Order: sequence, then structure tokens, then C-alpha cells
Amino acid sequence: MIYNRLQINEKFKWLPRLLWLGFVMGCLWFPPLQGQDRPPGVLLPDSLEMRPASPEILPKGTVIKFSKDSIEETIEYYGKDSSFMDARGQKVYLFGDAYVIYGSIELRADYIEFDMESKVVFAKGLPDSTGTVAGQPEFKEGEQQFTAEEIRYNFETGKAYINKVISKQNDIYILGERTKLVTSKGVDGESEQDVLYSQGSIFTTCDHPEPHFGILSTKQKIIPNKMVIVGPSNLRIMDVPTPLWLPFGFFPISQGKRTGLLFPRDYEYSDQWGFGLRDIGWYFPLGDHVNLALRGNIYLKGTWGINGSSQYRKRYKYSGNVQLGFDNRRTENNDGTISRQKSFSFTWSHRQENGAHPTNRFGGSINIQTNGYQQRVFNDASRVLENQLNSNFSFQKNWSDLPINLSVGLNHNQNNATGNMTINFPSIQFQTQALYPFKNKNGGSNQEKWYESVVFRYSGETRTRIQGKDTTIFNNFSQTLKDAEFGAKHDLTLGTSFKILKYFNLNPNASYKEVWYLRSQDRQFYDQITTDTLFNDQGEFYIDTTGYGYIEKVTKNGFVSYRQFNAALSLNTQIFGTVQFKKGILRGLRHVVKPAISMVYAPNYLDPGLGYYQYLPDPNDPEELDRYPVFEGGIYGAPPASDQQMAISYSINNIFEAKYFSKKDSADKKLKLFNNIIVNGNYNFAADSLKWSPVNVSGTTRLFKGMSTLSARAQWDPYTMDENGRRVDQLQWRQNGKVLRFVNAAVNINSNLTVSKIRDWIQGKEEEVVLDVRNNPTNAGVTDLTDFWSLFDNFSIRHNLNMSLTGLADGSDTFRITTNSINIVGNINLTDNWTINVGNFGYDFARKGFSYPSVSFSRDLHCWDMGMSWQPTRGTYSFFLRVKPGSLDFIKIPYNKNNADGIGSFGGY
Repeated sequence: MIYNRLQINEKFKWLPRLLWLGFVMGCLWFPPLQGQDRPPGVLLPDSLEMRPASPEILPKGTVIKFSKDSIEETIEYYGKDSSFMDARGQKVYLFGDAYVIYGSIELRADYIEFDMESKVVFAKGLPDSTGTVAGQPEFKEGEQQFTAEEIRYNFETGKAYINKVISKQNDIYILGERTKLVTSKGVDGESEQDVLYSQGSIFTTCDHPEPHFGILSTKQKIIPNKMVIVGPSNLRIMDVPTPLWLPFGFFPISQGKRTGLLFPRDYEYSDQWGFGLRDIGWYFPLGDHVNLALRGNIYLKGTWGINGSSQYRKRYKYSGNVQLGFDNRRTENNDGTISRQKSFSFTWSHRQENGAHPTNRFGGSINIQTNGYQQRVFNDASRVLENQLNSNFSFQKNWSDLPINLSVGLNHNQNNATGNMTINFPSIQFQTQALYPFKNKNGGSNQEKWYESVVFRYSGETRTRIQGKDTTIFNNFSQTLKDAEFGAKHDLTLGTSFKILKYFNLNPNASYKEVWYLRSQDRQFYDQITTDTLFNDQGEFYIDTTGYGYIEKVTKNGFVSYRQFNAALSLNTQIFGTVQFKKGILRGLRHVVKPAISMVYAPNYLDPGLGYYQYLPDPNDPEELDRYPVFEGGIYGAPPASDQQMAISYSINNIFEAKYFSKKDSADKKLKLFNNIIVNGNYNFAADSLKWSPVNVSGTTRLFKGMSTLSARAQWDPYTMDENGRRVDQLQWRQNGKVLRFVNAAVNINSNLTVSKIRDWIQGKEEEVVLDVRNNPTNAGVTDLTDFWSLFDNFSIRHNLNMSLTGLADGSDTFRITTNSINIVGNINLTDNWTINVGNFGYDFARKGFSYPSVSFSRDLHCWDMGMSWQPTRGTYSFFLRVKPGSLDFIKIPYNKNNADGIGSFGGY
């Protein structure tokens, strides 16, 4: 291997002549090389037969100096297999993984021929033992690099002639038949830039050696990392010309963030809307930390929409995204009239980094829509079926030296099915941490006194609430603000806990709540007798009085308040019972009982003297009084409609566990039979009747290693019931000798299954958390086709069954199945390239109808994507054949039917 360095030095310009003279003398002294020693693929002149003696093979580190009119940079060249120098012809031949480096220019190939006199370097690949050409030239200058079949480059002029070049600009591959590289001065007159002029080039984002698609143009000008300018161009697919021609065009290929056109996601036709473009727009980089993308949906018949989205990020500080959407939909009605429906969407997500501030936190998410925006604009199941929208955004402040914290926020909830929207803003909360007012701050005795564990907490909150329909709440915002409700509340709690008799926990506590409003509900009774003319069986008419007056609700503005107080004393403990077995699979049973008893006191909130409830004559019977809450509809509700409470409450929580022997692990393992079975009720000493409450029993357990959850509840009543279904103050025991009367029961079984989870359960694997396959897709294809069930590993099967049993007055029972639905979500990876997706497919057996099914399939075509989706309940579908995301992803063939033209016709919809 030879390493040579050629360097210019004007003082030693006589040196080349001296070296040349020595070279000629060496040729006369040594015999010529044999033919087999000649460089492969190179025909040397007979008069310049190369000899193996040292004068022709320059030792490593040799420095050769040239005249002042030669090139001005250091040239490094190297040949891994061999290097030969033709001193008379001033040429150097390099073989095998060779390179030439001149300043920032680097050229690599298996064969390089360097002419030192003309400063021209020629490079190409050489055939290997099989005849395949390898080591093709690779040219690199700064960030500019490409591969070609042959390259001829002039170091002095900066020009290159290239055959069959393959270069990459950003994500675009450029394949040119003949290319000329010119290095010229930049616009500032000092910097240099490369310009490529090509003929017969193909532009594509496909990295296959034989691209599956491309844009073939006759002439091109390429300014690296800036743009590509093309002449007449034709789209070719699989090297087959298409009817699509462009007279000229340009493609921006700048690296990094840049302003530019966002090509439409789909080209559509709708009977309702006409021809249209979806998601066409423009991208704006707004500095290093923020960007903005504006997209629009435009249809010829007048339907349009606009969407603006922005992402922002500051390292170690915060990140987030904001999106605003507006849709203006034109609809032709059956009677020929035109109607317009407008909808709006605002989403914002902000996240503060953990170390951004020691005591302040700011962030959350907002998702507010009007008039069913996402159901109108989109067709996918996840957004169409999302009936509940929620927002929670807050600023939180903690004080490191004080036990207090402050929170100011916005929260919102919205039901897309009913259109009801509630916005709480601003919502301000101030609260203390746990305070121990009687604790000895100076230390002292190691034994803590019982009163030192008394804990005090305070929290205050004020809130403004806005309510309305999502279609009208923003139409007349001034009226919406006038109808807004304001409220404030204070909560104080005082409590402690300590042990008595070693095994019992005694927990005394008291709480006080005060609520302030600026509005209340007042009612007025007006005497007004109303009659109706009726006929008896004999056909005689008579006058019947149907009403004695009416009640009118009046909203009163002004400060009002109410107070609540209660005190309680509870006692609880735990009792353990175990049974062990020495033989068999079952090794033991364990029963944990957690009994608790408490005494609760609360005042009589129905006392007319408090003014919390208003009593007015019944319009149908003036001798009866009806009760109306003064604080009806308040943000923090109203005081409980209850008399004085002096009640003893009881609760018994039962936990059942088993221990069994596992043959697989040769060890004992635990199994929870029931997570809890709770029995509770109370007896109210202060009540004038019906002192006993119903007895409630509830319980939950998990089945099949967590794949199913069973919840059950039941209620029994110690009192009888009249023919109208109302409780009567007469004990069951005294009437029919039964202690309790069955009232109702309900059972819910909720299952979330996957094939892989079922397989793990059968194989006895340890329990794992069931994942949502929509958020955790697996893209690996099936590697073992014999394992058929592995195709369905990514499927989630959800089943919900609700059953109820109600006791009637005649002693009979009524059984109902209120919910029985099954839903399937998942995907099947048939191969590495074929995928079938079930976005949602289900059936409600109680309602006897399909839920919103959504099915799609996709095919990976290397540099293309092909797919189809179908939502039969809407009558919508879409088909696409498109280039994968990149600079040329505007090349696509979409076909669809949107929800304006779709007619639901599946499963009775």
C-alpha cells in the first residue's frame, strides 16, 4: 500500500525535472514488468512500461512539489490493493477501495485515475470474479454526496461530468443519466455552491435499486439542500408512463424547518359538496421553538373548513400543542332549501418539565367542541363514538416554607350525545396540608398524647360555572356570561385516630361546611281555580275542579348561604380466620372480616327556621304542603333534605382467599376468591318512623386472572311495601314472620380478553396487565403460520353484561338484562406487509343492533401504501393508493364516500 502527498513549492520547481531524469535512468537499468503484473483494466503505453523498482512506487510520506500555477490545495490519495505512478504522463493509478481527497472534496472508487497535469480525476468501478461491477464511485463535498457509474472531476475548475448518478437530497433520490456538476460563487460573491445540471433524471422517494415510481423529466437543475427545478415531467409507475404530465415544476428540498406547501391528504368528490381537497395548507416555522400549520378543506359547492395546529417546545422547560378547527357545512335539503351547519373545535395540551420550577406547576389539556365537530369531520370509530369530552387545566403554587397550596384552573365536561356542556372557569382552590394544632413542638416525652394526633384541615374554593348546549353556548356569549353561576365554599375537618383495647381503632371526627351563593330560587303560590267538564255513565255532565292555583319560580339575586355540620365516632378492627389442609390441591382457606360501627349526628336541615327549604300549598290539594329547595341548581348543591340524624351505622367487609398447591411450580400459591363482600346499613334514633335503613350487600371479584370482573349488589328491606311500591312503617317480621324483604339485585360482568391473555391463562403464566391494543399495536408479522391463533394476538374482545332482578309488591320478581354487548377491536398481521384492522365491531344483544363497526385493511408496497376502510353504519368508505409520507406524498389515488353522502344501511341503521 502506498500513501502519497503532493504539495506545491515554488522554490523547488526544478525538483520534478530531477526526479524525471532519475526515473528514465531507472527504466534503462531495470527490466520491464511482465504482462501479468500490469494493472487490471488499464492499458499502459508500451514506451511507459511500469517497473516494480522503488523509483516508481513512492514510499509513504513522499512529498512532491509543483510550480506556482498548479492547484493550491493538498491532495491525498490512497489505493488499498496497489498504486502506480506514470511519471512521464504525470498520472497516478489507484486500485481497490481507493480514494482521493482534495480539501473538502472526497472521491472513492475501486479504480481512480488522477492526472496531475490537467488536475482531472477519473473514477469508476471494477468487475469482481463473478463479473459484477463493484466499488462504484462515491463523491462527497461537505453535505453533498452521490454515487455514479463514472465520474470525471476537474479540481481546478470545480466541474464534473457524471454518468448514471444516484444522489439523495433530503428524502428524494435523484437518478440521472448524464449530469454536470458546476461549483460557482454564491450570491455573496465569496461562498461557493454546487449546482447539478442533469438530463433524463428520475426523482423518487423509493430507495429500491429499480424505483417503483418516479417523476421523469427531460432537464433538471438541482441546487443541493435548496430546491429542484424541472422541465417537462411525466409520472412513471413501475417504469410505465402515466397520462400525468407537468410542463415544469420545482421541489423544495431544504433541510430542517422551512415554509412550504402542505399537499392535500385526499382529493374527493361528494354529491353534496362537489369536488374538494382535504387538508391542503401551508407550513410556517416560527422560530426554533414554535411551528404553525394551516390546513383547509375546500369543496366547490361551498362547504369548507379550516384547521390550525401548532407545536412548541423549549428544552427542559415545557412542550405542548394547540389546535383550532372550524367547519362550515353546506347541505341541500329534500325540499330544495340550503342549510348551513357550523361547528368548532379547540384543543390544547401543555406539559411542564419536572425540573422547570421548584414550586409552580402549569399544564393540562383542553378539548372543547361545538355541534359535534369531530363526528361531522371524521369517520373513524374512536372519534365518532367518543360521547364524553373533558378538560382539566390548572396552575398550582406550593410554598416550601408554608403548609399551604393554591390552584387556579379550568375544567369542562361535555356530552356529545345530549349536547350538554358545563365549563367551570375560573376555579380557585386554596387548602392547607395536615395541621396538628395540639402537637408538642418542643419534643419532650417519647410517648405521644392522644390529643397530639388531632389533625386539622381547611380548604376553600370559589367557582364560576357556565352551562348550556354546545350549539348555543358561544352564540350569544354576553347572555351566557349573565346566566353564569357563582359559588364559594369552605370546608373544615377535625379528626384523630388511636387504638383502644389493643385491637380496636377509634376515630372521632367532625366537619363543617359553609356555602355562599349570589343567586337563589324563590317561588310564589297564586290562587287560581281551574275546572273541567266531565260526563258520567248516564251521559250527564258535571264540573270538576282540576286545580287550585299555580306556582311560579322566581330567581332572586343577592347573597345567600347555608351551613352543614356533622360529627361521627367510628370503631373498627380486623378478625382473621384460617383453615388449613395437609393433603390435596386445596391447602387452606382464609377469611378476613373488617367490622366497623359508627355513630353519626347531623342537624335537621328541613327546619323552616333555617330557610333552606320553602313550603307552599300543593296546587292540586291546598291542604297539603310541598317542599322546594331554595338552593336548587347551585354549584355546590343544597343541604340534604333530611331531618335530624342520630344514627348508628354498621359495615362488615369480608375478604375470602384460598391457598392451593401448584404442580407446575411445586409451591403453594394464593388465590383471591372475593376481593370484598360488604354488608352495611344504619339505624336512625332521631327518625319518627322507618328507623331502619335497607340492608345493602355488594361485592366484587376478578375471574380468569383478571380478564373478567364480576360486580354484584343486592338490597333487602326490613319494612313492608304497599300496593304503590312505597315503604310502610311496619316490620316484615310482624307481618309475615320474615326478617327482610327482597328489594332488588344487579350483577355486572365486564370482560376484556385478548387471545394472548387467554393463551397465558391456559398455560398458567403469571398475570399481566391487559393492554389496549389500539394504543399498543404490534407490527410484527406472523412467523409461524402453523400457530393460527397467533394471528389474533392483537385482538381485544370486550363483553359487558348487566342483569337486574326487582322484587314486586305481590312477592314476585322481575328479571331483566339491561346490557349485553360485545365489542372487538384489534388488527391481524397476515404477513409483514398485509394488515387487517378492526377499529370497532360489536353487537348489542339487548338493543338488537350493531354498534359502530369500522373495518380496514392496508398493504405495504415498499414505497407505497394501499388500503381501504369501511364504516357501514354511516355508509362511508375510502380507498387509497399513495406514496408513503415524504416530499412526494402528494402523489396518491384516493376514492371515498364521506358522511354527507353516506346512508346508514347496515344492521338496521
